[in-house]
Amino acid sequence: MNRIVNISMNTLLRECSIDKDNINKNFTYFCLINRENVHEVFKFKKFNNDFVSKASCYTDPEHIIGRIRPSYDLFLSDVLAMLNMKNNNIIDNEELTNSMLDKVKELESITNEYDLRSKFPYIYRDLINGRDYLGTLQSRKNKGQCSEEEYDDKEHYFYSCAMRRSLSNFVKMQALMYRRFINDRDKFKEKVENTSFNPYIKSNFDLNKLCMYVIHQYLSICENSKDKEEFNYYIKKVEDYLSGNDYSKDCSITTDSGIKIDISVIKTRYNNLKKDSMVEWVLIPKGKEYRVVKQEKEPVITLMNYEEIENLRQAGERKKVFYESTNYLAKAIGLKRYRGYIAYIYENGEVILDREYNQDAVSTAKGNAIYNMKVVDFSHLSKLDKKVLMKHPKVGRIYHSSKWEEKVKEIIEREATKEEKQTTYEFVDKLKKKKIK
Repeated sequence: MNRIVNISMNTLLRECSIDKDNINKNFTYFCLINRENVHEVFKFKKFNNDFVSKASCYTDPEHIIGRIRPSYDLFLSDVLAMLNMKNNNIIDNEELTNSMLDKVKELESITNEYDLRSKFPYIYRDLINGRDYLGTLQSRKNKGQCSEEEYDDKEHYFYSCAMRRSLSNFVKMQALMYRRFINDRDKFKEKVENTSFNPYIKSNFDLNKLCMYVIHQYLSICENSKDKEEFNYYIKKVEDYLSGNDYSKDCSITTDSGIKIDISVIKTRYNNLKKDSMVEWVLIPKGKEYRVVKQEKEPVITLMNYEEIENLRQAGERKKVFYESTNYLAKAIGLKRYRGYIAYIYENGEVILDREYNQDAVSTAKGNAIYNMKVVDFSHLSKLDKKVLMKHPKVGRIYHSSKWEEKVKEIIEREATKEEKQTTYEFVDKLKKKKIK
């Protein structure tokens, strides 16, 4: 069974390129490949988008890293963003098709630039970029920096790519283009699935670093997985990596969200996956400080565009990897796993409780305070609600500011006394035997 893992093209280019002076050349290669796919299927090219900020690693049972190809998920997310459809969890089905076609009908009804800018800001941006492009082209022609023939070719090409001089024609051609994107997207999906970057990557990229990056992504899936089969599949990949010759001890990479990954981090995260323990209560329940919404009122729904969702996902991934890279003794999970707090217990008797990052609810990446308490008080304090904990003298609070990781490190890296170690190990032993009440 093939499975798909997304990787950042920025990380791939920045961290894994053999020749750092050729990063732009490598990026151009990926752009051209995807551009050809777009041209072949839709006969149109988006003026300012080649859908290359992500690539997909198409895994297979025989190899740790399978085939790396363009990302269909990124393509679909970008199309939704252009249509101003703010969607967190995309299910690519007939319902989505109908919703997108309804947005195209709305686009066709646009008659002025104000409505275009307010209802379809990304398409309006294309219009402005197009005008800027043609203005620059005209200026180069006037200065003698562009021949008449070159100018005509570029102007003709530009207008053939769904851009038109009048607003009405521009809207008409944009609607035509998006209908093709929507109705023929299965052809594009098939096209990208049959495209492989591997031959080029093998010649121009450090495979040790690439392998480490993909294993980092596998570990992230394991840490977020709710599916036993999925977990076992990816953990086996990690085990094969650690037991084989696919890594270099001196190899390291830094992801887009600033996470530094090396073999010690990989091993720590792998070992930590075996340290989960359940407790029989909800860790830090919400409490009374949360307002109860009256039943007669409609719930408030916050819509986020693709960039906002991606930023939260990066923050959530950074938070997840930070904790899974620390050398905790045990991780205590309450009754609200994937919806509540997680407790990380350290050798020096310190316990850090932070909201579990749930990739299906990206808002869990930020916005919740971190709580710190001693292991001897954990069973009692972790049952108290937030309103009580805010004023409790034995509880510390840290907010997810720019330096929250440094503050947590100061606490968990404090040298432990002999008594603290003994107390903590005894507590963890009881916890794993399910005797804590």
